[in-house]
Amino acid sequence: MGKRLLIALLSMIMLFGVVPAYGAGTSGNSLIWEGYNDNGRMVGINYTTFTGKKSTTKSIYNKQASQQKIIGNWIYFLVEDEEDHYSIAKIKTDGSAFAYVSQDDNFASFDVAGDTIYFVKSEYNGNLYDDLSYGSMKTDGTKKQIILPVSPFYNFEINKEYVYYTERHTDLFYRMKKDGTATKLLSSKGVSVYKFYGNVLFFSEMIDGGYSSRGVFAELDGARKKTFASDGYIHPLAYLNNKFYYRKNTIDKVGNTRSIIYVYNRYTGKKNKFASIDYYDRFLGQVGNSLAFLTFPKGDVYKIGLDGK
Repeated sequence: MGKRLLIALLSMIMLFGVVPAYGAGTSGNSLIWEGYNDNGRMVGINYTTFTGKKSTTKSIYNKQASQQKIIGNWIYFLVEDEEDHYSIAKIKTDGSAFAYVSQDDNFASFDVAGDTIYFVKSEYNGNLYDDLSYGSMKTDGTKKQIILPVSPFYNFEINKEYVYYTERHTDLFYRMKKDGTATKLLSSKGVSVYKFYGNVLFFSEMIDGGYSSRGVFAELDGARKKTFASDGYIHPLAYLNNKFYYRKNTIDKVGNTRSIIYVYNRYTGKKNKFASIDYYDRFLGQVGNSLAFLTFPKGDVYKIGLDGK
């Protein structure tokens, strides 16, 4: 992975979570989201409801968790032990019925499609857990199988019948069928982030040696419809009525920080400043027609309507 792209990904981890492709569960006035160790009492999985602009947050699972996937009234997620090993667990959205799906402690990432969990595992090569395999099992932990003994990716996301991923050595963006066949290259450059908005695929290619980004809107098969350039890295937030909301974070030479939300019209090509927020506020997800954020270090949850209010 290129140095500048690695820096971009570390920045996104700090502000948005492990992988931007894995969003918080949302409804019209509530969302389920992950808190990290530096969030204090909000570490783990949380449930926030909004009444007007006021928010109330309660804990669903109060230990370190990551990569949550909400399927019906169940949340599937990775549980971390004291040695930084990860197992897959599940819990109901009301905080009851916690159970391990698999207590294997070498999962790197996973996604859920129907009654099947697809996963990447770190395989022990005699010295370190640094070889990756791609496989599947049922959501009850049975019928575990390895599909690809050598996985070309670390993180991935399933959309409909396909697995989307960035190749772990080149960062090029691909998709393949869930059975590991029909691999197709979707990008011409390394990709730092990708998101799905219905049948619209967005991904951000790194250009100019990694100093700038090219946002790409495409069909799910990668057929391009529109691109736009941005200095710095694009952090996608929401897509509604052909308008794309994204965040840009900057630090100047003397250490001053800025975080600005822009709205880009996919069809007119016009970009406008939408709102300014604190550099360290973390995006949690979309709640109806609003964007939800967590303040740092105070730990308050607030939202900004897509009307700017």
